[in-house]
Parts: sequence; structure tokens; C-alpha cells
Amino acid sequence: MNLCNLGELQMENKEKKQMLTTELTKEKGGRSAGMIQDMSINGIKLHLAQNGTGGPVIFWGMYPHQQNEVEHLWKSLLELVPEQNFLLVAFQVENWNRDFSPWEAAAVFGKEGFAGQGLKTLRWLTEECVPHIDRTFGVKDREHWLMGYSLAGLFALWAAYESDVFSGIVCCSGSLWFPDWDHYVRNHVIQSKCSVYLSLGGKEEKAKNKVMAAVGDRTRAQEGLLQEDSMVESVVLEWNAGGHFADAGKRLAKGVKWMFGVKSGL
Repeated sequence: MNLCNLGELQMENKEKKQMLTTELTKEKGGRSAGMIQDMSINGIKLHLAQNGTGGPVIFWGMYPHQQNEVEHLWKSLLELVPEQNFLLVAFQVENWNRDFSPWEAAAVFGKEGFAGQGLKTLRWLTEECVPHIDRTFGVKDREHWLMGYSLAGLFALWAAYESDVFSGIVCCSGSLWFPDWDHYVRNHVIQSKCSVYLSLGGKEEKAKNKVMAAVGDRTRAQEGLLQEDSMVESVVLEWNAGGHFADAGKRLAKGVKWMFGVKSGL
């Protein structure tokens, strides 16, 4: 064994030792038990869980501060797509407004603005995270989807305009009110063949904040642009009851269910 291979083996063993596996669900119907594996890639925490064997790899940009969020989404997925095979890879950024914003923008609510470090996050995701997951779990040939909620939903959609890695985008209650987003999407196209799921709560466009209240019209316009984009194989805009904070996990799971449905028909 040469020194290069030895170094790679030592690194792989070190990474495996960093994985902390905890039981999430019991084995059902002969399918593999759902497990959460916690690991880290270049300082960013990941939480992984596999349902069955095979299927797409679903990357999910998540909140850095809410407890049991992964468990809640996993439960919602098993309720809506229990028989589907997939690998869930949740990545937890350090700063929501900074790490998911595609460019700098002033504060829209509160005092914290947007630092526009989304490109740094996207490069980490496509150049470090995805290759590492592909190599470690042998999933390079599977479809790769990306999903997110709120600002992470905007990030997921923006990633499809900036990279060709993902064939499925789930953007739930996406922050499409983001300053200059309407100008951006009119001047860009999706980079690879993919399907896009958009959803919004019926009360979200009734927000008192005038900037955020534009989300309804922005999302409708987004659907129209995606319908005209030759790279988009399927697109839908689904409306949900309630406002912005009404069960993000269930809304994301609904997007995944839709994605499985359209992918089976392509």
C-alpha cells in the first residue's frame, strides 16, 4: 500500500470514528431500520438517515437552532413516503441569514441583515459535501435533490440556477421576497434538467411587512418562469393552509412526495 492510499484509509477511518449513530425508528416490514448518523465536513454538521436501500439522496439545508427538527422531518417523511427508498442528508449551517443568502441585502425585519455568503455555502455543498457523501456511501449514481424551507428554500432554488448538481428542488415557503430576486430570475436559467416543487402558506402574502408580503406574487411569477424554462421537466406551486410557521416538516415531506410522483412518470 503506497503512502497516498494509506493516508486516504487513515482519513476514512477517522471520519467513520466521528459518526455517532443513534436509533431513530424500528425496523418495519423487512426494510432497514431508520438511523441518524451525525458527522461533520469542514466544520459543518450533518445528520444522515436512510430509508430502505437505494433511491435519491435528499440534501436538506436546516435551521441551526431547533431541537428534534431532523426527527420531526423523518417522522413526516415516513408518514407520507414510507415505501420509498432515499438517503436524507441534513446540513446545519452556523448562521441562517448569512449562510443561505445569495447576496448581501439590508435587514427586512429586525436588525440583522443578510451577509450574502450563500455562494460559500453552495461551494461547500457541491465541492465538499456532495463528493464526500458520494464517496463514503457509494451514491454517486443516484439522483441528488436539494430542499429547504424559508430562506433555505430560496437557497435551494438559487442553487439550481448556479449549479448542475441537483435534479430535484423542493422550495417550501421560500423567501422569494428577497431583495432583487425577481430581477435575478428574469436573467438566469436553470442549469440542468430538474423538477421543482414550490409551496406557500395562504396567509404568508398577508404579512404586515410590505417586503415580505410580496412573496405571493413573487412565487406565482416564479412558477410561470419555471414553466417556460426548457431545463425544468415538471413544476408545481402548492398552497397550504396557514402562515409561514405552520409545520415546516410536513410541508417539506409533501414536496418530497410530489417529487417521487413526478420522477416515477418521467
